[in-house]
Amino acid sequence: MATDAALPPNTPEPLTPPPPGGVLVWRFIRRYAKRYLGLYALGIGFLLATNGLTVLIPRLIKEVFDGLGEGHADVNSYARLIGVAALGVIVVRTLSRVLFFNPGRTIEFRVRNDMLRKLLAMSTTFFGRVGIGDLVSRAINDATYVRSIVGFAVLNLLNLAMATTMAIWQMLEIDPWLTLWCCLPLIASTWIMRVGISWMYTRMRAAQEELGQLSTHILQSYGGVAVISASGAQPAFTTKFDALNARYTDLSLQVAAVRCFVMPVARAVGSVCVFLLLWIGGQHTLAGDLTVGDLAAYASFVGMLVSALAMAGWLLNALQRGYVSLQRVWQVLQLSSDRPAGLVALPTTDEGVAVQVSGLSFGYAPGSTVLTDVSLDLAPGKTLGVYGPVGSGKSTLIRLISGLLSPTPGTVTLDGVDVADIAPASFRRDVAVVPQESFLFSRSLRDNIAFAEKADTIDELRVAQVTEQAALGDDISRLDDGLMTLVGERGLMLSGGQRQRAQIARALYTDARLMILDDVLSAVDHDTERRLLDALRAHRKAGASTIIVSSRLSALVDCDEIIVLDEGRITQRGDHDALVAEGGLYAAAWAVQRESKGSPP
Repeated sequence: MATDAALPPNTPEPLTPPPPGGVLVWRFIRRYAKRYLGLYALGIGFLLATNGLTVLIPRLIKEVFDGLGEGHADVNSYARLIGVAALGVIVVRTLSRVLFFNPGRTIEFRVRNDMLRKLLAMSTTFFGRVGIGDLVSRAINDATYVRSIVGFAVLNLLNLAMATTMAIWQMLEIDPWLTLWCCLPLIASTWIMRVGISWMYTRMRAAQEELGQLSTHILQSYGGVAVISASGAQPAFTTKFDALNARYTDLSLQVAAVRCFVMPVARAVGSVCVFLLLWIGGQHTLAGDLTVGDLAAYASFVGMLVSALAMAGWLLNALQRGYVSLQRVWQVLQLSSDRPAGLVALPTTDEGVAVQVSGLSFGYAPGSTVLTDVSLDLAPGKTLGVYGPVGSGKSTLIRLISGLLSPTPGTVTLDGVDVADIAPASFRRDVAVVPQESFLFSRSLRDNIAFAEKADTIDELRVAQVTEQAALGDDISRLDDGLMTLVGERGLMLSGGQRQRAQIARALYTDARLMILDDVLSAVDHDTERRLLDALRAHRKAGASTIIVSSRLSALVDCDEIIVLDEGRITQRGDHDALVAEGGLYAAAWAVQRESKGSPP
């Protein structure tokens, strides 16, 4: 039996692998970071100044201690110099961070916009193959980690190189032999951290992929929560959630365990270096090879190295996680639209769109069939009704006519133009689709109705007109802020019927030449239904064509033609009176609905 599933099971499908490491980084720099090289160069200058002043302070401390030992130190003068240097460090360090972090924020903004642009160019079929939750995770979590590369990671990588070089240079000037001894534990700890971070990389990538799968499962569960509750399937969904969550938690704990081992290495190494400084450096001081000031300055330089090493751990973590995220983000950025590249514009006219479907057959997967040999003609300005039981192929037919799915070339035409050849802008101008599942954005009701318009070009009079036509006027009058009421995410502040009527108002606002309603009258009472049908009838008199899919037959009574779908085939066609007289599926449904409480006589 055919099924009218909107899409095949939402099983995550791997995207095209990104290019190799060096190529990927270069392409990213060329596309996003190249324009900010001037700011980065200025930031590097301030970073050099930061480290220069940081090195200067221990040199001043050395002069203070040596002067005190000789009894001629001007402590106040040196204290003022140290204070000025410390204040300078604060200023130039802040400026260096601004110059590195701000481009990172801008790049993150551009990356997310580009990801959205790529995803908006993909077909409905694509989102059936790729996990929605995984795409959300890439756009939110991974884009943030990419920002950490171009901001935090680049800044600290350069800072690490500068601070380490300057500190070791100063230490070598004071005592090369002592420097060698202090560097040995630093080198050993660097190797340990390198091995640990490498091990973390694989777990971190697996954890991010697991998070994407977990997000997909959560979104699917939220989207079908009514069906899950009605069918008592909560245990199955909870069990799967627990399994995915357990895998993600386990991987996260493995990463945390390595981090808890690797990060304290820097502190332990710092203690070892201080011990070596006091042991070996103290002997050199007693022997007269080092002054007390040299020892104090040396301790400050060791502190700089230890801090740099501790930062290296976080830096490697950010680089590893950021590179994994860059790979995942780039998989989205390199997507090519799988929609037909339509270039033909539909004619600009006040007349409705002519729809022709010829021998249309369609299945979501090889070997499956949802629609079989469907043919119909809708003349401009006429109304077509579509009826059929659940799973008969109604929504699939609508998606094929509206271009959300790709039919076999030549089987679906609008005004004589194959749907695959119609330019997207022309489709948006001339075809308005009101789907079964209403979707409103977390904006005002006014903005949702005039969604296709920019805020400064919204026709307020038109908005008021279509809200009345969509039977929303009384509801709006009861809202505290009227049309400016924020409806919440997915319109949660409105009832199901109000959301559907808001969608109808949105479609009416576009003044499209073809309006398609996919069973959107199910959540309204019969009086409201009649008002909506009157509005649609007026819209049709203005020249528009209309396709109404409805399981409530009272919505189809005035249609010029009605087709009855059953198991993907058209089994009956005609106007309401003819179908009732003919008997069969339509007549039986009409008889039942007439006898139901609240149905029209």
